[in-house]
Amino acid sequence: MAEEYAEDLEDVIRRTEEAHVDRIMIITLSHEETMRALEFARRDPLKYQVAAGIFPEDVKDVTEEDWEIFRRTAADPAVTCIGEIGLDYYWEKDPDIRALQREFFIKQIDLANELHKPFLVHSRDAIQDTFDIMKEHRGRGLLHCYSSTKEMAKEFIRLGYYIALGGALTFKNARHSVEVCADIDENYLLSETDCPYMAPVPYRGKRNEPSYIPLIVRKMAEVRGVSEEHMRDVIAANWDRFLEVQ
Repeated sequence: MAEEYAEDLEDVIRRTEEAHVDRIMIITLSHEETMRALEFARRDPLKYQVAAGIFPEDVKDVTEEDWEIFRRTAADPAVTCIGEIGLDYYWEKDPDIRALQREFFIKQIDLANELHKPFLVHSRDAIQDTFDIMKEHRGRGLLHCYSSTKEMAKEFIRLGYYIALGGALTFKNARHSVEVCADIDENYLLSETDCPYMAPVPYRGKRNEPSYIPLIVRKMAEVRGVSEEHMRDVIAANWDRFLEVQ
């Protein structure tokens, strides 16, 4: 589990219960994190699920041994999703490393499809390359913390991909997020926190936590002109469909 919650984890969990946040995906970015998360998730397998992925910033350090360990970990039935995977050109300017990011993105999509698992995509300053790869290498995926245009969001949806929106939707300058939330097919819309980052208003700038999900869902309902209950039901149904939970 993230070190940001080490001192008050039980309080954080209690607040999720008080906020009626009943489904939490724990994203892990190393073998050690995944093992800790799987152990933690055993306390309530219905509430907690685990995703494992090689993050784009980390691909340059991955050895063949690391890749084989990751493959075995990803195949564990307790690992529900592959992610976060994808591209991050914001931090990485080296064209060779960007090419390596694309290579690992494709490898992980192919692995997710081989394992019949969905994947969670990180894309920063790389939306066109992300789209091109996800168009060519199809699968069951979602765009995490989506920040591009509504037009591009609709192109992803045409390919069957889901769009997840987080705390940025509540920010005053969130024009793209608001337009996406308002205009895309609700059957492809998901909510998320990206903990411990991007806390929604009124907690912006502070540590994020899962109990803030209702604030994001409330804003989504407001933007779309529907009730919070309707928005909660739609998101729950979309999440089950994404995970292929019947």
